[in-house]
Amino acid sequence: MTDPDVIVIGAGAAGLTVARDVTAAGMHVLLLEARDRLGGRIWTHHAADTPIELGAEFVHGVEEEILGVARQAGLPVRETDRSAAPEPGEDSEPRPDFFSSLDVLLAHASPAEDESFLHLVDRVDVDPAIKARALALVEGYHAADPATVSVQSLLINTAFDERPGAERQFRFARGYDGLVNALFEQAVRERRTVRLSTVVIAVAWKPGQVVVRTVDGAELTAPRVVITVPIGVLKAGAIAFSPALPDKEGAIRRIAMGPAARVSLQFADEAWGGRAAFPAGGFLFTGEPPFPVWWISHPGPRPVVTGWTGGRRALALGALEKDARVSAAVEGLGAALGMDENRLRRGLLGGFTYDWQSDPFSRGAYSYALVGGAHAGTELSAPVDSTLFFAGEATQSDGRNATVHGAIASGERTAKQVLAAVDARRGT
Repeated sequence: MTDPDVIVIGAGAAGLTVARDVTAAGMHVLLLEARDRLGGRIWTHHAADTPIELGAEFVHGVEEEILGVARQAGLPVRETDRSAAPEPGEDSEPRPDFFSSLDVLLAHASPAEDESFLHLVDRVDVDPAIKARALALVEGYHAADPATVSVQSLLINTAFDERPGAERQFRFARGYDGLVNALFEQAVRERRTVRLSTVVIAVAWKPGQVVVRTVDGAELTAPRVVITVPIGVLKAGAIAFSPALPDKEGAIRRIAMGPAARVSLQFADEAWGGRAAFPAGGFLFTGEPPFPVWWISHPGPRPVVTGWTGGRRALALGALEKDARVSAAVEGLGAALGMDENRLRRGLLGGFTYDWQSDPFSRGAYSYALVGGAHAGTELSAPVDSTLFFAGEATQSDGRNATVHGAIASGERTAKQVLAAVDARRGT
């Protein structure tokens, strides 16, 4: 093969985007992926003609980074309405609004000084019920520890979520892996080489030259490298850099990898009778363990219902074997719907789950900033001597961290950085 102009470590959304953009500019890419598949934390299982997501599922907002790829590739997307709620009955309580509860707390935050969200909760005089809902949202939705997450970063995330179109939500009708395949195929075939099941353990570098070492002893060289692995992998020191990168290590220390757990239950149509209990948009917020949030991923012909949780509950579920997690989900769904658990079990075609926390190539679900780290992602994204480049959702400090569109945006940014460095070296 032609010697690569750049090595990209990680074939998730960020790495695939870098490969797409730099090959379009005429560069040759060697894409290294530790897993035996592309996609990273996007992983679709196709069961009984129904796509079941084990990782990312939603497109949060009208995000051109994703929807543009979908249009170009002809991938059908389906809009969901996460804000829809059933009309309250005469004796029913209105559904708690977790997002507005968070807004109430953040309204008391300092515009300049950072603190943990728990510190903010403790110091302000707000209805305890509002505090409880806001704490549940930070831990369950942001997958963050309230005692360590940066309030300034939550303000940035909240402001980004108020942009036009952010309230809309979509999912891929045939599975999120369609986006993965489209990104891969959009790279120039003659200029990209991919190696799966290739675990990188070290990067030795000097300006204009890198040597990437793999666990099986291979040494791969290029003038530059792009690191797109999740922040959990970097925090664990799974890739050793020589010389060390103290500035990057400081940024990495101020970003955390949050835990999240999901279990998807697929039912036979004739056995499923819980659809009426869900709001029109298909989301049910109970706030109750083990899964405080439920949604209908696919209404038919074989319905799929997914339970979601984050934070400590996710860690506890991750400690269980897969069958025990599925069993807990069936029990929890029965309680949430007021349905006979045995009836649900009789109609269950399959339970699907994956523990991202124990995966050595992710070590968590998605990132959040620690106190003092609201802009640590931006610091991590700065190139080192036009040789080392960093991408991935955790490198986005603009409110797009923890999302697929953030990962793609980081790949687009990093590709521009690589191309600018090449042009500068050529003196153009």
